[in-house]
Amino acid sequence: MQQLADMVATPNFQRAAGNFGWLLAERAARFVLGVVVGFLVARHLGPTRLGSLSYCAALVTLAGGIASLGLDQVVKRDLLQTRGSEAELLASAAALRLLAGFGCAGGLVALGFGGLLGSSEEARLLAILALTLFQPALLVPDLWLQAHLRAKFSVWAQTGALAAGAALRIFLIARGASLAAFAWAVTIEAALAAAGMHWLARRAGLDFSWLAARWAAMRRLLAEAWPLMLAGLAITLYMKIDEVMLRQLVGPAAVGIYSAATRLTEIWYFLPIALASSLLPALLRARERGDAAYRERLQHYYDLNAAIGYALSVPIAFAAPWIVRLAYGAAFAASAPIVSVHVWSSVFVFIGVARGQWLVNERLRIFYLLATLGGAVVNIALNFVFIPRWGGLGAAVATVISQALAAWLSSFCLAAARETGRMQTRALLVPLLGWHHLRRP
Repeated sequence: MQQLADMVATPNFQRAAGNFGWLLAERAARFVLGVVVGFLVARHLGPTRLGSLSYCAALVTLAGGIASLGLDQVVKRDLLQTRGSEAELLASAAALRLLAGFGCAGGLVALGFGGLLGSSEEARLLAILALTLFQPALLVPDLWLQAHLRAKFSVWAQTGALAAGAALRIFLIARGASLAAFAWAVTIEAALAAAGMHWLARRAGLDFSWLAARWAAMRRLLAEAWPLMLAGLAITLYMKIDEVMLRQLVGPAAVGIYSAATRLTEIWYFLPIALASSLLPALLRARERGDAAYRERLQHYYDLNAAIGYALSVPIAFAAPWIVRLAYGAAFAASAPIVSVHVWSSVFVFIGVARGQWLVNERLRIFYLLATLGGAVVNIALNFVFIPRWGGLGAAVATVISQALAAWLSSFCLAAARETGRMQTRALLVPLLGWHHLRRP
């Protein structure tokens, strides 16, 4: 207990805990303002119209996996390890993302109006939502805030935009607005968040100029980040491909039922990302102290992620019928069994994000890519088998299996990652061996 008290008293721990606290506060605000209003939007639209909007949002999210270019972790690491070139680094990352955003948005709109992705109404929704593909370029200042553990400024920007977006959605519900109006609400909220982030980051001391971008830095970033981009795209693929395949194999109503369920389970995915951002400096310092300290810190990191994943999954799985009825009403009752199954993917998402941080630190980007691509391929294959038989429930089962494969079991396929795989396995046994963790010296 004394060692725990000493650790809590250190400035580095307090900075990390404060940063995580701000990120947690942002998610709490997002839950109240975004998720609760999202429940009202779902009730207003119904399964079929919600399915069309969710399908288009899923396609844009898939394109966003390319537009972000996998730069987040690389840029944050470089900001921590190098000094004096922050302006060039941030501007180069933003320029890369801007170019990628133009390409992704243009391609998506062309496919939509070419009749290859759905109905004419869905093509119009795609054209509106595709504007959000420029947001990754505009949110580069957020990486600077995260790297310097100044998440409160990011929280202010995100929460302000979220409040404005929630108010706009409530207004649209009261006016009985069209489906396109709700797509515009998403785009307007993204624009407000980006503008607020720039303004607050500059007030916090960020020196950012687009003119500081350099081709050499852009080439270096792209050469290092492309495996992470493909890995991130693969992760997004097996998180969102379910909705795309449900739309093609079953119909928009099935997408509405499934997306309503996943909103209740995926709202917690921010937690491992927030932990990763807050604990990255501590992990890098432990790595500098030696292998033993690094392994111990990693094991604690995996244990913490697994414990949080279980703490969320168990009650949600059992309370799913009550939660769905309270959130969405009787029209979405079919979402309850999907929630009970899909929520177990959270455990593997948590330990997978933790392992992803280790892979970046060890520069095992190719393995990261192959593991996530393998998970995506398995998910798509299982969807072709399970969705025609069980609809959204089959898609949920496929998601859990593919997440387990990509985030955990793949660790045993590479000699350098097997020790990490054993750490993850010990973390997954936290419900059986939790008493042991309380006795750690």
